Amino acid sequence: MKQIGDRLRDLRESRNLKQTDVANALCISNKILSSYERNISVPTIDNLKNLCKYYNVSADYLLQIELSKEKLPSEDVPAPMVITAEQKKILSYYERLSAENQEAVRGLMILYYKEQLRK
Repeated sequence: MKQIGDRLRDLRESRNLKQTDVANALCISNKILSSYERNISVPTIDNLKNLCKYYNVSADYLLQIELSKEKLPSEDVPAPMVITAEQKKILSYYERLSAENQEAVRGLMILYYKEQLRK
């Protein structure tokens, strides 16, 4: 199953565009777009909206959401997470980063998590 990055890359390549073209049009760095296309990080809500507008596709398409009227939301709602004081401190640092640096941190976290799963 294709991930969002695969669909973004397919859309760009089907239009014979370079990553720099798309990144410039969306006012994001080429590094961020590349991390999306390589499934290292996921777009922010604002960037997702901009990508949908740019490629003239729905978010449902990019996110591979197929709605069925027969499916109801699960009643198995997970218990809320307890956040420790140390985690709150780290989150406060994260919130003070620029949007680009926040995306880089998210990408690194995903990368480390995937690496950990392989071990």
